[in-house]
Amino acid sequence: MSALSRLYYVTTGLDEPNAFATWSAVIGPLFEPRACGPTRKTPTGSASGVIIGDIIIAKVAFNVQNFVRDEQRIAATPDHLLLHLYVSGGFNGVVTRQQTTIGPGKVALIDLAYTVDTRAFASNTVSLIVPRKLLADVPLETLTPRLDKFRNNLLAAYMLSLQERSAQLTEADVESTVAGTARFLKRLLAPSPDDPLTQQKDADENILALAEAAIRDNLGLPELSPDWLALELDISRASLYRIFASRGGVMRHVQERRLLAVQAALSDPLETRRLSRLASDLGFSSEAHFSRSFRARFGITASAYRKLQLDASAAIQLTSPEVVQQWWMTVAG
Repeated sequence: MSALSRLYYVTTGLDEPNAFATWSAVIGPLFEPRACGPTRKTPTGSASGVIIGDIIIAKVAFNVQNFVRDEQRIAATPDHLLLHLYVSGGFNGVVTRQQTTIGPGKVALIDLAYTVDTRAFASNTVSLIVPRKLLADVPLETLTPRLDKFRNNLLAAYMLSLQERSAQLTEADVESTVAGTARFLKRLLAPSPDDPLTQQKDADENILALAEAAIRDNLGLPELSPDWLALELDISRASLYRIFASRGGVMRHVQERRLLAVQAALSDPLETRRLSRLASDLGFSSEAHFSRSFRARFGITASAYRKLQLDASAAIQLTSPEVVQQWWMTVAG
């Protein structure tokens, strides 16, 4: 099964003119980046992601800059929906017809059918780009830049999960992943009354998404346990055990999330923590326990896996901006 097309636009280490040219070309279908602030520092950024059929999921980081989408750019490029989760940083300005402020942990819902004029801080983000055709039943004309806290947290959890597993997806996973994402967004953005069984199913899915987010954000917490998680989510331990039964139980799921988090960190060329520090930061009781668990799960030692990933990263060439530009223009809005 073939892997999906990856987007790799890491401008760290490039000279300033090349970094700006690459960044501008990559985000050109969305915005024009402009220098701002007293230093007028050249706008640059990096993006690493995956094209999953009709959607794109990517990690994106950038320095202080203005993002502008004017009427001319709207007329020349499709009006997809950009869901932008700020892991750190944020912005203030006009998106989706409203003045708004977005900070860490918040998802900005940016309808690219409308002008954008924002001032962004230095930020680390996750971006999900969805064509309008996938949301045909959603009244996007009523969309606002921010969701309520509960739905924001659900969306943030979904995006982080999709980004984390995107590297392992293949062509065989595209149809179900795109369809699942569309269903989730329709349920989130345009909720409708359902029968009691479906309501219970949705409630379990919501709790599971929030539980996974709580686990992901607290992997290094010594007290992370079923009792702690039930208290955090304000549900009974019995409900928590029921929801995680199909995943082998709560703590087995926590262990799997820790291992996947280590794998993701070791695959990141910008991650410099020692293995012992990673093991400690992500909640393993000892380096020996971590080493045994990693090898049992992935069939290779952590140090060998890191070397393979670093060697592969060194050989990767920047993806041509034409790849993302072609996707943007050919996926019907």
